Amino acid sequence: MFIRQPKDIFFLFLLALLLLWQPSYSHQELNLFEWGLYLPGIDAVSQGQVPYRDFFHLRGPFELYAPAFFMKMFGFRADVLAAYFYFGTVLTILVAVLIAYELIQQRVLLYSFVLIIVTRTFPRVVFTCWGGMRYAWGLLAVWCLIRYCKTNRPGWLMAAGCLAAIGLLTSIEIGVIALAALMVLMALDREHRRKSWIFLSGFLLMALPYGMYLLGQNAWGSFLQAQWVVVTNMQKTFLQLDRIPNTIPMFLHAIFFPLDKSFYQMTPMYSYMFFFSLYFWRMFNRKITAIDQASLVVAVYGLLLFLTGFRNLWASEYEMSLQPEKIVLFYLLGQFITWAGQRFARFKWMGLVLLAAVILSTAIYTTGRFKTRFYKFSWVCELLQGKDEAKREIINGSPVRPIDLPRLKHMTVPVWQATDLEELNRFVNEHVAAHETVWVYPELGCLHFLLDRPWVGRFPMVNLCWMDEGWFTDYEATLLQHPPRYAIVSKMKEFYFNPNFFKVRANRVKHERMMQFLNNHYVIETQTPSYLVYRRIR
Repeated sequence: MFIRQPKDIFFLFLLALLLLWQPSYSHQELNLFEWGLYLPGIDAVSQGQVPYRDFFHLRGPFELYAPAFFMKMFGFRADVLAAYFYFGTVLTILVAVLIAYELIQQRVLLYSFVLIIVTRTFPRVVFTCWGGMRYAWGLLAVWCLIRYCKTNRPGWLMAAGCLAAIGLLTSIEIGVIALAALMVLMALDREHRRKSWIFLSGFLLMALPYGMYLLGQNAWGSFLQAQWVVVTNMQKTFLQLDRIPNTIPMFLHAIFFPLDKSFYQMTPMYSYMFFFSLYFWRMFNRKITAIDQASLVVAVYGLLLFLTGFRNLWASEYEMSLQPEKIVLFYLLGQFITWAGQRFARFKWMGLVLLAAVILSTAIYTTGRFKTRFYKFSWVCELLQGKDEAKREIINGSPVRPIDLPRLKHMTVPVWQATDLEELNRFVNEHVAAHETVWVYPELGCLHFLLDRPWVGRFPMVNLCWMDEGWFTDYEATLLQHPPRYAIVSKMKEFYFNPNFFKVRANRVKHERMMQFLNNHYVIETQTPSYLVYRRIR
């Protein structure tokens, strides 16, 4: 009754899918910034361009190829990209459930885990414009390592290597963290260490061909430079506005002092502290089992993912980094219940009390999260109460309507946003030739895809070239040599740019140089609710 059965995995997946069902996912205010990080690059690779050499992309190249393949199958439109991100987010959580199933024996804990991981880590705001398969590849690599630890079959180790390489080529940090988890496992076990070449073989099987492709396309240097600049300069160019514990004393203070502003965000560290204490105690007493080694992989991967996600406490990276931690937390609960049942055999009621406490706390927590963060919860409540009268839908205070563009369909957006995009699309189709470049500034790369017009230089998202002086110089030179006939500029608000960009003086200087060029060479031709359209006069 209390121990999981093979059929439970089906019901766990079913429960997760029901919780993750978002009936109104196509009704939203479009996040053009996040889409702008992907859609221009997807368009470019579909036309045969080479990432990094021909255009800049913020993360790994497979972050473009996977959605490009998905869009080629289901429609080359932005709404299909939204479906891809939704699919990838759901798959990521299902893989986390699969990992928990491998490590946790107690049925009640598994079902409680599903409720917690969905309500705590589902990126409800950006699940249609961010993430996708990015985190799934790392968790799939971890799952294969777990299967290897439990079965000792080398095929799982090779599969883990392949998936780690895909993770690396999707987002560098995911692949590096998966490699680190394997290295810790190998370092602590001589038998596993002798088989490390199998993992490496799988890794090279996926990474080497694409590396040779970049080398053959003269893009290897551009790839390495892009990764180096992003790692070393991105946080310096686009500052983290929230205070985070970025020194050892601040880090320790945030962990151990409940009044610290970051204490709540640091509580996952307690799961890892308890886990590693338990693991090294068992290792010292030579009681390590295959399950212990499998859980070690999850803990190392989760700890490193948490530390990298901690760079932005209020962003979705932090929420996604909690997925392995929740697995570790429920694994520890399961270990404690097992230990208590063996140590206090006479007092089995203690285990029942603990399970009841887990059920009660899970119910209270998930109910509160659903009520405040999931639209469908209130929607279902209204249906049960018989409130079926028609209501006018509002998104962020604006009425909505469907939008219908060649590259964006089947979505309902605020009226002002639909007006923006439809008026821009109409103007561009009437005044700009099919393959004529349009200058879009500063972070509106998504418009290049939606309007189906190319961009200036290598940066569809112009402000990303601010990360490197050489990049900005090259971009500015290209703009001066080949200024497009038309420019589209957002009606920028100082209250947004001042705190987000201009705290770094170099950013303000670069922005002012762009605006000076705009004012010297262009005049306003027309405008929409959010954008100014300029025409070049000289």
